[in-house]
Amino acid sequence: MSEEYLFLLEDLYECIDGIRSAAIVSIEGLIVHSILEEEISDLNLAAMTATILSVAERVLIELKSGKLDLCILQGDIGNFIVMEAGSELILAVCLDNDARMDTCFVEMRKISEQIKSLY
Repeated sequence: MSEEYLFLLEDLYECIDGIRSAAIVSIEGLIVHSILEEEISDLNLAAMTATILSVAERVLIELKSGKLDLCILQGDIGNFIVMEAGSELILAVCLDNDARMDTCFVEMRKISEQIKSLY
């Protein structure tokens, strides 16, 4: 299954201009597969991704605002987007600041559905 995950991440890189890193992470905070910039720790990214998703979901529950679609962290240099990919996995992408977010959302949703079908 690892090859399929790698293929899906590579597909993201082909479809999204300005992508810097991408990962599939378990909800427990473990890396499943990733393509990351050299200086990024896959262990740290996985743990932080799971934490972000958990906190974002909790906020929506408390605010009675429905189910989480995606979570965006916007920085002055880049953006980090987290999206569920089934009940056990998370898709995370780091983008350049000038990357098209709309294209990213569409492509992440496609890949998320494909991850769900694999798991």
